[in-house]
Amino acid sequence: MSGLPAKEETRAVGGEFSVTAKLPALSDVVQFEEGTSKPDFGYYRYVAHPYLRTIQERLEGVFGCRHSRLAESREIALLELLLCLRRSAGRTKLCVLRAEGADAPIRDTGFFAPVDAADFDIVGRAADLGRGDILVFAAVRGERITAPHLQEARLAAAAGASVVVVLTEPPERAPQIEGVKFWVTGLGGERRGGAVLGTSDRVMGRLAESMRRRGPYLSAREAAPRHHFQDGDEDPRGACARVSEELCRLEGGAEAFLYPTGMAAITRALDLLRRPGRSQVIAVGHLFNDTYESLRLAARKSGEEPNRFLGVDEMDQLPGAVTGQTAAILTETITNPLNDVPDIPLLARAAKDRGVALVVDNTIATPLLCRPLSLGADIVVHSTTKFLNGSNNHGGGALIVTRPEHSQGLADLRARWNDEMSPLEAAALEKGMATLAPRMQRFNANARRIASILAGHRAVRRLWFNGHPSHRSHAVAQRILGGPSSVISFTLARDTLEGLRAFYDSPLPAVIKAPSLGSDLTLLCPYTMLTHYRDTDEQLQAIGLPRCLVRVAVGCEEKIEPVIASLDEALENSVG
Repeated sequence: MSGLPAKEETRAVGGEFSVTAKLPALSDVVQFEEGTSKPDFGYYRYVAHPYLRTIQERLEGVFGCRHSRLAESREIALLELLLCLRRSAGRTKLCVLRAEGADAPIRDTGFFAPVDAADFDIVGRAADLGRGDILVFAAVRGERITAPHLQEARLAAAAGASVVVVLTEPPERAPQIEGVKFWVTGLGGERRGGAVLGTSDRVMGRLAESMRRRGPYLSAREAAPRHHFQDGDEDPRGACARVSEELCRLEGGAEAFLYPTGMAAITRALDLLRRPGRSQVIAVGHLFNDTYESLRLAARKSGEEPNRFLGVDEMDQLPGAVTGQTAAILTETITNPLNDVPDIPLLARAAKDRGVALVVDNTIATPLLCRPLSLGADIVVHSTTKFLNGSNNHGGGALIVTRPEHSQGLADLRARWNDEMSPLEAAALEKGMATLAPRMQRFNANARRIASILAGHRAVRRLWFNGHPSHRSHAVAQRILGGPSSVISFTLARDTLEGLRAFYDSPLPAVIKAPSLGSDLTLLCPYTMLTHYRDTDEQLQAIGLPRCLVRVAVGCEEKIEPVIASLDEALENSVG
């Protein structure tokens, strides 16, 4: 039984720990994008789960703050805040003070990833700080803060520095420290996770957006008020190791690292590879939108090359695009939503020739359809939320590596930041992975059937599916994939908002209208309206996305005929 009120679950897909939510009509999509309405929970990197909100509300009351963000650990919470507070230009001075008995997560610039460490200078006194600098003061619960400490905080605040107090665990009542704008705390007891609290609307809003792209979220399972495993279940404390071992077996890797989201995994891969003066990433293909946005909005220093984006039809430009400032080439085995399949062996040769790493997101293909490491990739990424789990009730990500220096580097970052998927999430993932092979067979077969129908349907203008001969990546897909997977995109013959509304607002009884993919149940969404709602026609044309694009993430239902019938009826309705 769920610990949530029944009304909380009306739109959730996946039960108590749902990671996506129904948007039943096009008006719901518009209201969500306009910020006038949102699901109670389920769209998990956009809408906080009620269990998380309960913790946030309690902490906001303790600290008297309007805003809070929860992270996978106290160390990650502090890291995310400091990256958000750093100067946009020049180096940020950082002073770290400790109360008696306190363990400060940060001691020197080695706390940061190498590419970010160059943005900070450690100083010994608050008097050395000025506007735009940061004072971090560490205490256990705030009870051993002395008069000299309070004076240091007042000096820093008066000079225009941000004052951040870091606590091991939350107190019953926050200590009164003049000038404090931000608090970072562990969650107390045996509960994993950390929190950032603040009164600045501007900074906390920016932090929320940054964390959404970077993905270091606290698991709702960790926030739940009770244990979620039955007698006879595997001990969740060993689940991370078992899942890591299985991912290495499937992908042919030497070591796997688990994270709270797929975006957290991508962030860690780039933290590992990027260096000052060598921070550029070249993205190939139309990537997952948050990956694209993270790269597009990434800060760069004067003289540094910006991240670059190449289509799969522009790979001939790659040798000239890679420079001495390039840290990595990033692509997806099957891109979302346009289903392109980059030539990974070709990318691997180009990366090796220029001495840069090739990072491949294998989420949609899974290792059952492609093993990028065997094709020359250096690091493989997964959003384990999707196909590997399949049940819409788990959030996570993974990196699989072969090179010892990458294993050591990721292990160092983990030790520094306490950065790992919750064992409770790993146990949920383990259950899904046990059925991956038969599910992938049905994903492939169902998608082929639906794509063949869409390709010949009078209501469909264009189809994007690598398993169909009309797709520009079909030949590459036949060569490097063991199957097409199950993501299909298309435009309607009546390619207008009115046509899209007529299609999307149809009953579609056997299809769930919700974002996400890799679900055992077929999901459908108006992709571009969800991911690029405010883009102009010119911006969409530049990235090759039709405004009224429909994405259907075909499920692995044993009987696909009801899904086909639902889609056919909605398509006929769209003709008008």
